[in-house]
Amino acid sequence: MEIPSASAAPEAAASMASGTPAPLARAAAVFCRPGMAWNGLEHRAQWWFPLLVMILVNSLFTLTLHERAMMPMIVEQWEQLVENGQMPPERLDGMATFFRSPAGLALSVGQQLVVWPIVALVLALGISFGTGFVLGNRLPFRLALEIASWSSLVLIPSYAITWALAWTRETLRGIHLGLGALVPMAEPPEKLQLAVAAFLDALGPFNLWFLAVVVIGAAALSGAPRKSVAWILGGLYLALAGFVAALAALFAPGA
Repeated sequence: MEIPSASAAPEAAASMASGTPAPLARAAAVFCRPGMAWNGLEHRAQWWFPLLVMILVNSLFTLTLHERAMMPMIVEQWEQLVENGQMPPERLDGMATFFRSPAGLALSVGQQLVVWPIVALVLALGISFGTGFVLGNRLPFRLALEIASWSSLVLIPSYAITWALAWTRETLRGIHLGLGALVPMAEPPEKLQLAVAAFLDALGPFNLWFLAVVVIGAAALSGAPRKSVAWILGGLYLALAGFVAALAALFAPGA
């Protein structure tokens, strides 16, 4: 009788070696073995799986925190606008009533069906531009979408930590998983403070983990040297972080 080898590879690793792994095996590889997570994507599209997962995660995040953490923070911001004379009090009452209703909750959750796919498409565009156009290596947009979608799975732990903090504090305000926690904030926060904090948060461990997986995936699927991909996509990421920080300052109610 043949005795099974004690060093037999686990089922997920066997699936990876077989060609095109199942979505769950690929998801596990993104976390544990990102260099092996891209096998078979040239021949079979699987971007829909991580995209659906991230839409579900964002929807559950919004659904569970809408009343407990999001609405108190939003209403506080609206009250600040009323105090500054930028919004009439009756409008505040009407908006708060609507967004606390089932229709308002449905609208907030439903936005995730649109927002996250747009985010994935923008990220894929940046990956395709940096790897395919700047470096000159062939990377079809569909493969760039695969990279953006699958790499985003490593952000799920950051959602879990943020959810736990928001549930405990009953607000999303002041939660930082990156270097933005080091920025002293006035009350109310100033626009420059919010911009600097947003930029530094983009350099947090989970975002950098995401960027590292993106670089590994782009190098694997394009054939470009990983170091060159890291320089180009790293620069584009910093530019995107600066743009997001500018938007955070632009739309903030702070002084």
